[in-house]
Amino acid sequence: MDDATTDEETITVTDDGLELPVVEVLTGRGFITGKSGSGKSNTASVVAEELLEHDFPLLIVDTDGEYYGLKEEFEVLHVGSDETCDVRVGAGHAEQLAELALVENVPIVLDVSGYPDADEVADVVEAVVKALFHREKSVRKPFLVFVEEMHEFVPESGGLDDVGETLVRVAKRGRKRGLGLCGMSQRPAAVDKDFITQCDWLVWHRLTWENDTKVAARILGGDADETVQELDDGEAIMLTDWDESTRRGQFRHKRTFDAGATPGLDDFDRPELETVSSEVVARLQSAEDEAEAAPPDADVETLRERLEAKDERIAELEAEVERLREGASDSDAGGGGVSGDRDTSDGGGDAEATPTADPVADATGLLWESGYLVVHLLATLGRRLAAAGRWVAATVARGSRGAVEWLRADDEPLPEETAALVALLAVVAASLVAVALLF
Repeated sequence: MDDATTDEETITVTDDGLELPVVEVLTGRGFITGKSGSGKSNTASVVAEELLEHDFPLLIVDTDGEYYGLKEEFEVLHVGSDETCDVRVGAGHAEQLAELALVENVPIVLDVSGYPDADEVADVVEAVVKALFHREKSVRKPFLVFVEEMHEFVPESGGLDDVGETLVRVAKRGRKRGLGLCGMSQRPAAVDKDFITQCDWLVWHRLTWENDTKVAARILGGDADETVQELDDGEAIMLTDWDESTRRGQFRHKRTFDAGATPGLDDFDRPELETVSSEVVARLQSAEDEAEAAPPDADVETLRERLEAKDERIAELEAEVERLREGASDSDAGGGGVSGDRDTSDGGGDAEATPTADPVADATGLLWESGYLVVHLLATLGRRLAAAGRWVAATVARGSRGAVEWLRADDEPLPEETAALVALLAVVAASLVAVALLF
């Protein structure tokens, strides 16, 4: 693939002959959106067909098992976890898949629809995308990654997990290495807006939900929120940064088998599919067999090593905390001045010389210790006050009853005002005694 030719080459994606520059698509950041049935997946397949027609490899993260239809015309490696795939793969195959895609020019459909667990899907996608990103550092080859259901990996709300962080990292930094990313979603309102606003080519098919049309209006401007509701199937508004244009067009229908079509009552006929090199499949199968033949305690040993590494890190942090405390104590003993630990000798000083005292660290240590003492003091004071309160209450009760009974000993009726005054005096006396005992 000649670089000079690549920079000038284009692909045609619409019925009216709209051409897209190959290098911009391969290395850029794209977003294709539209409600179910509007033509979103068809447009992604058309772009993929055109790239494959011109011998540009790619990788598709297929969440619904619908892109294997590309094999009707092209030799595409279909990998995943069920029996319809050419070979079953997991996160451990990431490096091999990156090598096949970037070095051996093998187009890949990574079908994650068969993995039973969402965490396993995330692990596989993260591992493969990360392997492509790292491999591109040395290969530096224009290459496009499609990701279906982008809102599941890069959501607008709830924060990003590891796979989301990886995809955003590719969106921000992949272009410099030649790695492009195109996300697809039925729900633009559910996709992280930082990703959408970074895209330099966007395709908007029909949208009807208000939250989604508002996103279209914000990105496209004008009355786009109304226009996107009126688009026909396959029709779209396309915004491209490389020529700063916004146009409306009808994307052609894909030529290859539509594996994602809604099932009907007619018999289902799966076409004859192209196959990739048996040697490529055999290599991946061999890697899978080796992984299954690995000792059962291999993962346990790996986890044990990670745990030991974390324990060592904790010990280092505890030692650092102790060092900071000692530094704070030394600072207090020295009257708060800066100690002269810096090596002031000329030339050839020891590179391992004791570092100078860090006033920030010292202050932090003092704050931690002061805070601890304040909390401890407040807790002790609270316990003493609670005990004193209980004692005061009991004393007031006993004193009030005794005073009233004593005053009534002569069987003379006691006015209510007098009884209240006696009770008040008893409370004051008991409180003074409690305060005296406390302090």
